[in-house]
Amino acid sequence: MIDIHTHILPEIDDGSKSLENSIEQVKFMAKNGVTDIVCTPHFIRNYWHNTAEIISEKFKQLQKAVKDENIKLHQGCEVYLDENSLQTIQNQKLNIGNTNYVLVETMMTEFPVNLFDILYQLVKANFKPILAHPERYLPIIANFELAENFMFRDIYLQVNAGSLFGKYGKKSQKTAFKMIDYGFAHFVASDNHCRNFHYPLPAAFEVISNQFDEYTANLLTQVNPAKMLQNENIPIFYLEK
Repeated sequence: MIDIHTHILPEIDDGSKSLENSIEQVKFMAKNGVTDIVCTPHFIRNYWHNTAEIISEKFKQLQKAVKDENIKLHQGCEVYLDENSLQTIQNQKLNIGNTNYVLVETMMTEFPVNLFDILYQLVKANFKPILAHPERYLPIIANFELAENFMFRDIYLQVNAGSLFGKYGKKSQKTAFKMIDYGFAHFVASDNHCRNFHYPLPAAFEVISNQFDEYTANLLTQVNPAKMLQNENIPIFYLEK
């Protein structure tokens, strides 16, 4: 499996609190079948203002510490969207590795009025935005068709593995399963904040395999993430109704 959303870099956001914690998590994830980890610390302007230089320093520190582990790290970021996001992503190289893909998030309780304009600017600049944990956003929970609206705008959707087990509440859980059922999910990832060893991605693979099929589980945790890391195109609409 490939985990495209983690907060495993140490002492950089609300994720891992130490290098030792990060090393333990990497080893644990490797034992649970993860081959690649995308390190996506928060970028929230004037709060967690993680520039490329800061992220790169922490990334190299962790990469060196786990070089003997059978796992590969990739540098990225989770960008909280605002009107200056395009310029920031370009200047700070906050995209994932050398790809055009970039993990983004927005306000949980309501969408900014200019959200689609911001995303349009990213797509127009040839970026491929991946919206993190859409099943947790109240506007999508209240109006499920909004998820497909993002897809029509060339936005990919990444469901949190923990949502499938009710970590963020019953409504998010129901929305997560519905998104997979409708083909409105392109990735499932952990959003691992390194606070314990209840790592949900392997269990999510099993539940998706059992409730849907193994093809879908592989698609969301291995096939699409591998294509992303190679900067290959991933079909936005992949499920025939």
